[in-house]
Amino acid sequence: MFGSRAEVEDDALFVVRPHWKQLVRPVIVLFATVAATGFLVGLSPPNAARDWSRPAMLLAGLFVLVRWGVAPWLTWLGTLYAVAADRLTLRGGVLTHEVRVVPFARVVDVVVEQDSLIDRLLGAGTLVLVPTGDRERLELPGLPHVVRLQSELLVLVERAATGREKHATPADPEPL
Repeated sequence: MFGSRAEVEDDALFVVRPHWKQLVRPVIVLFATVAATGFLVGLSPPNAARDWSRPAMLLAGLFVLVRWGVAPWLTWLGTLYAVAADRLTLRGGVLTHEVRVVPFARVVDVVVEQDSLIDRLLGAGTLVLVPTGDRERLELPGLPHVVRLQSELLVLVERAATGREKHATPADPEPL
């Protein structure tokens, strides 16, 4: 669950990847595609080497394997959430790279959503960060040990809230 601190950021308290349950379907696709492609190629007649059916079956199997087997695994591998004392950094992307930083000073609440019994049994779920004001809430789906992560983030959000209250400045006057 928690990676090394040097893996993403020097000041990260811990690093979280999405739950391993997101890799179950790609593994099933991998085995099913290899088995089905091998079976279909084995059924083709021996003189089919000059025919287009064997290469077409192999290309179709390769496409299915890459699209629904390898791509989700690479997406899982490229997604990291680094928690520092004052912010959450979201890193994602395979071909393109996206980095989003969410300061805890802008977060009011941290909510956990577990959609199924399997999520509860595995300790996985969606972590929702509720921001201050009328900003859109941020959902982080499929995180492991989500209840423990929520309690740790709530402590950091409370620390940021007390710092926000100490450094509160008067509001800017309304524009004319």
